[in-house]
Amino acid sequence: MQGKLLVDLWERLRIDGIYHVGFREIFNLPKFLFGSRGRGEIDDPVGPGRLGGLFNTSPLEQLVKQGFPWENIAANIASGELKALAVNATHIATGATHVFIQQKDADIPPWEHEHQIHAFPVQINATHAMASAAIPWFFPAVELDGEIYFDGGIKLNTPISPAIRLGADRLFVIGLTSPEAPAESPRTPQSIEHFPSALFLLGKILNALMVDKTDYDLKRLERFNAMLDIDETISHKLASIRKEPYRKIDTLVVRPSEDLAVIAGRHLQTGTAATRAGGLFAPFLQRYGESSEGEANDLLSYLLFDGEYASDLIRLGMRDADAQRQRIIEFFSI
Repeated sequence: MQGKLLVDLWERLRIDGIYHVGFREIFNLPKFLFGSRGRGEIDDPVGPGRLGGLFNTSPLEQLVKQGFPWENIAANIASGELKALAVNATHIATGATHVFIQQKDADIPPWEHEHQIHAFPVQINATHAMASAAIPWFFPAVELDGEIYFDGGIKLNTPISPAIRLGADRLFVIGLTSPEAPAESPRTPQSIEHFPSALFLLGKILNALMVDKTDYDLKRLERFNAMLDIDETISHKLASIRKEPYRKIDTLVVRPSEDLAVIAGRHLQTGTAATRAGGLFAPFLQRYGESSEGEANDLLSYLLFDGEYASDLIRLGMRDADAQRQRIIEFFSI
């Protein structure tokens, strides 16, 4: 039932139900570029707590705040259905990762040797989720207890670290990169004769910041598992550095069999996403679709909150999970 509810929610999405780009955002662009708070002032009718950003994400904020029963986190932890929940956000002032943890026990795991990661016991709510998902440059930063945060994937070099620190001995990971890179198209930038656009480069930067680290971390986990298979004493020898022994972590990864950026680009060129976008963003999407044919659409895959695109991703996810059906059943049956 929960899965169907999530599917229904995503398939109803429209870009103008997630963020707006209007004259107000254009007017606030200089403020954003030169360091002013921009929108989100205390007396701003749009609402305080949101700082800068090219998009007005007030529709997304309402969806996150009102569309999810945040109080059920505490109820599920109290009943034992859930041991803990961790949400990561990047602390802009220091560049450190702040891990917000909700669990029954107030004692949080140590991260002494990782000086750029700090954990805090909290009651997780919609503001923590918005801070964790604040895509840099596009979505406004979020204020939490007087501190300013961006997307948690920017800084955290070990995105699976909180789960392991909280006691997980198995990890079920949903990847965002396909196992094989898509075939090069004639218009993929390959030389100085076809220099990539700024939007193309920005998409690659976002991938490098927020996606590639997960793959690196999984490879590192595989190396540690291999070492522990060879010599279990390695765990205790390294415990003096990490403050706790290393242990073998069983991992199952489900990845998309198709490149998400390619799917996003196909939707923009053949679907009606631009028409449904509304506001000033609609002509931008239409122009981008016409000019980016054949190019990778990494940036678009971050911003295309559209029901038709989501439906394709849902079907892709179902197929890719079904391809590992028996492995998944066995993984959760241990």
